[in-house]
Amino acid sequence: MIKQINDFINKYLKEGQLRLLPWLLRTSSLIFIILLATIIVIDFTEESRLWVKYSVFILFVYFFVKKDIENFWHIRYLRRMYNEIKSMNKITEALRSTMKLDHLLDMILKSLTMELRYERAFIFLLEQKGEKLFLKGETGVGVFNEILRSQEFELDESAGLIPKTAMEKKPFIVKDAKNDYRCEQKLVELLNLKEFATVPLIARDTVLGVLVVVADGYSKDGISEEDISLLDLFANQSAIAIQNARFYETIEKFSVTDGLTGLFNHRYFQDSLRGEFERAGNFKGDISLIYLDLDNFKHYNDAFGHLYGDQVLRDTGSILRKIVGDSGVSARYGGEEFAVILPGASKKNAAEIAEKIRKAIQDFKFVNETDAPENAITVSVGVSNYPADAKNNRELIDSADRRLYVAKKNGKNRVVSA
Repeated sequence: MIKQINDFINKYLKEGQLRLLPWLLRTSSLIFIILLATIIVIDFTEESRLWVKYSVFILFVYFFVKKDIENFWHIRYLRRMYNEIKSMNKITEALRSTMKLDHLLDMILKSLTMELRYERAFIFLLEQKGEKLFLKGETGVGVFNEILRSQEFELDESAGLIPKTAMEKKPFIVKDAKNDYRCEQKLVELLNLKEFATVPLIARDTVLGVLVVVADGYSKDGISEEDISLLDLFANQSAIAIQNARFYETIEKFSVTDGLTGLFNHRYFQDSLRGEFERAGNFKGDISLIYLDLDNFKHYNDAFGHLYGDQVLRDTGSILRKIVGDSGVSARYGGEEFAVILPGASKKNAAEIAEKIRKAIQDFKFVNETDAPENAITVSVGVSNYPADAKNNRELIDSADRRLYVAKKNGKNRVVSA
């Protein structure tokens, strides 16, 4: 019989409504029976004092609905937590979708401001300079990144709450930033901070940085300990994603970089040149190529050994990076040969850059270099241009190679562009 009643209740009473059987199990049966008996006794004795009846009735109702009121708020809290965890899962999946660090940081900030409804958010990442560790502003929402990136804190608790968060590996809530002794007031003023929280970015027990979130005074009721629990979970997932993205970028860099000079390798050079030709074909743009070969390198290498020869190659790579910078793609083509792709550069501009490189290498004092011609490290350079000298990437390389050969044949240490 009891089972049939239980089945009936479970079938017809929906979730969220008053559930009689669970209530009976949760509420003290003794109190319930006593109150019910009291009402019955009062009715049978024709008690005239109404306040007694009402008092007992109110107590009866109180004990009857008390648990359900508590359950209502409990269910409401669980629903909110469920929605937030659901959002967290969605965010976590999104964070796994990219391995580009800048894209990942942007996704983290958008998740904080759009999904978790914070007004503003900033990311500080840990950097090492020499033997010291610093927290440096990286990117944010609600602030100019130039301003944020100018902020740098040594990992010292006296520097303020952000370094303290990283050092102690725990979050902090600040309700009134201007009157909180833990806050660095210059930063508070610069970022216009009032109520905010700091959360460490920790992956595999390693601190990568600090997350700062600012409460939204309109749609969010401050920052609570419950919010911190969710932010902690979010920060842990974000830190793992950041660590993975950094690892991926390191692997990717090694795959396209020459390990000795730090320049791009031959494979990356070929891929970049093909890509530039695809773009140039669409937009009718110029592409210039500088092809370099170190003079007397074999003699130098034989005389002083590969360790010193490797240093010459490293120094040459540094010279190319300094002169070319981000305006082109500098690569080690092979052995003592180097190449520079200059997208959008005319042949004249490329020849001028080639001459700067030639002169810089001529003037550089390589280790063990003497004034003897057979020991002097110089460079012979060939310059070619699309569309002036070639129709495709292969012809462009062949044209620069031929001119390099002419420079070698005519005495070395010169640039040939025609």
